[in-house]
Amino acid sequence: MALALLNKGEVVISPTTAEVNRERCVGCGDCILVCPYTAIARSRAKAQINAALCKGCGTCVATCPSGAIEALHFTDEQIVAQIEGVLEWV
Repeated sequence: MALALLNKGEVVISPTTAEVNRERCVGCGDCILVCPYTAIARSRAKAQINAALCKGCGTCVATCPSGAIEALHFTDEQIVAQIEGVLEWV
């Protein structure tokens, strides 16, 4: 299976990943401990997410005490808009 991926030349990854706002990150490391995919590492005392490993589960987003991590395609604004859209039909 690994050779099949290497022979492809490129791999498509899901755009549903998380992203760290490095200015807000306090470097506590909580996100590193809870990530089930080991997609987060510390770089220059801040969290850094490897998009190729991240599956967008949101565990790190919920754990981050400083709110520095955001799930792409699942921002607070997008979720509120979905809820408001559903409530319009009720």
